[in-house]
Amino acid sequence: MDRKFSVTEESSSKHPHDWGRAMAVAISRLVEMAHEAGDVVEHENLYGEDLHLFVRETEEGADITMSWTPRDTKDPSPKRSDWEI
Repeated sequence: MDRKFSVTEESSSKHPHDWGRAMAVAISRLVEMAHEAGDVVEHENLYGEDLHLFVRETEEGADITMSWTPRDTKDPSPKRSDWEI
């Protein structure tokens, strides 16, 4: 079964270099959502995963939406050599 987690955080700035906090909070919340859904996942499980970013302009800043569809594998955390360039 495909599961998709999605969360939106607000940034009070329209400048991309100021969006880091909103992105970090959103990523942390993705892991929390996976926990709540019953998955055994930690932030390390995000290595090698595709995280999708959607930015929507607001009147005072931007809404940062991060979404993640976990891969369905027995070992969801790839070895470092699997994702190194």
